[in-house]
Amino acid sequence: MTVVQATLILSALALPASLSAQARYEGAGATQELDCDGGTATIQGAGNTIRVTGRCSALVIEGASNRVQADLAPRGSIRISGASNTVTYRTADGSKARINVAGAGNRVSVAK
Repeated sequence: MTVVQATLILSALALPASLSAQARYEGAGATQELDCDGGTATIQGAGNTIRVTGRCSALVIEGASNRVQADLAPRGSIRISGASNTVTYRTADGSKARINVAGAGNRVSVAK
């Protein structure tokens, strides 16, 4: 086995460990808990009550009238597209999330 072949094999074996975790929920009218394990949490649907744990690096909400409580990584991000979503978040170090909101009546606040 050449050095190049060994390097390629070791690189391929290491790849899955470097991928970010992802948690996804799609639906309507549910109460659910998601663990994003440091990766991205995506919520698609309407009328859900979701608790997101795992210090997410990113939270993505697409839909309407969702109520979400999220545990974000320091300087994590929140992206909302839709209407009347309510997000409350906290970070372990108290840093502010990067927030991008498109739609009417969406609210984002820091948990007390």
